Amino acid sequence: MWAVMPSSSKELVEPDYASLELLFCVPPTAPKEKPGPKMKKSKEITFVGPKKSLLLSIFLKQFKCSNEEIVAMIQKGDRSKLDAERLKQLLKLLPDDHEINGLKSCKEEKSELADADQFYLHLLKVPSYQLRIECMLICEETKILLECLWPKAQAIRTACETLLTSHRLLVFCQLILKVGNFLNYEIEKNHTDLLQLPRDLDFVSKAAGIRLDVLRAEAGANLKKLLEIEKRLFLSTDDLKIQHAKSVQGSLDASKDLQKEFATIEKKKEELADYLCEDRKKLSLEDVFNTMKTFRELFLKALQVVCICDS
Repeated sequence: MWAVMPSSSKELVEPDYASLELLFCVPPTAPKEKPGPKMKKSKEITFVGPKKSLLLSIFLKQFKCSNEEIVAMIQKGDRSKLDAERLKQLLKLLPDDHEINGLKSCKEEKSELADADQFYLHLLKVPSYQLRIECMLICEETKILLECLWPKAQAIRTACETLLTSHRLLVFCQLILKVGNFLNYEIEKNHTDLLQLPRDLDFVSKAAGIRLDVLRAEAGANLKKLLEIEKRLFLSTDDLKIQHAKSVQGSLDASKDLQKEFATIEKKKEELADYLCEDRKKLSLEDVFNTMKTFRELFLKALQVVCICDS
């Protein structure tokens, strides 16, 4: 084949090498413009440590409102969104002396401050902000505590009164001395009314386990805080007195009413000691109530046994 078509023949076609090179070469790229220097976001100024700043930011976000609105609640004594738990958290997050001094001496634009610092700036404008928060907190705590303690104190007093006034219990105790081992049969046959004795002891059974000394300790500690707040409030500004005096006084009155209830219980305890021929100083209401609860449970079991035997 190569011999037929010699290399010097006029019919020999020469390839276009320049076109071939263009088919296989990398197309030229336009030179990229060099990006200009990025503008760095100005760093926020803060006088609060990173951990405290984070905790404060989390605390503020739960309100879903501005710092000014939160501070306004504190200034007005508005507890609608500031419950006891939030007020406790806020007291722990208040600015310390170092942070206060740093904020007061700051000459930068306030808008450049971090959110936590800006909240502190608004808060520092409120006179006696810490006392305001403490007044709100003690009123909230008193309300919660009294709602818990009052029913327990009333249960103890009712239990004492029940033991003192239950005619069935008195008759039953007399019957124990007279009948002895024939108790179940004798009650069922001749004293059917005594079968309702467990109903009389229902309040006593519910009072078992409630410790009066614990109730007194909790109420006494809270009353002490209230009296301290009252003294500080008396020495504060007129607007603060007008704003919080009524609520603090209401909490004090309610706490003192509970103390009166404790005094009533103490008198009932002495009456019960005399009624049971026990030493007033040694009688334990907790032991009496627990004993009566056990007795009530055994009584009910005995009635079930009698019912089974009869059937």
